[in-house]
Amino acid sequence: MPSTTVHFPQDLLECIDQIARRRGISRNRYVVESCRAATDQDEGEWPVGFFDLDPGDSIDDLQDAVDEMEDAIRASRSSRGAVLL
Repeated sequence: MPSTTVHFPQDLLECIDQIARRRGISRNRYVVESCRAATDQDEGEWPVGFFDLDPGDSIDDLQDAVDEMEDAIRASRSSRGAVLL
């Protein structure tokens, strides 16, 4: 299996180690499983229904769509904090 070097901030590494110990797995196994889960969730496509908004829809519908998109962005970037849009 190929290998690589990744540098983690100390506080994140401590958190990773705590979770790995609690699960009874190695740090490496935890990182691999986490990366696999992250890549499985990344479809690389626009959210379903993103382009379905009719130009005749109300401004409230548009705002709801914007809010939903912002929530999705924040959720996907939660490890780096919220993005100011």
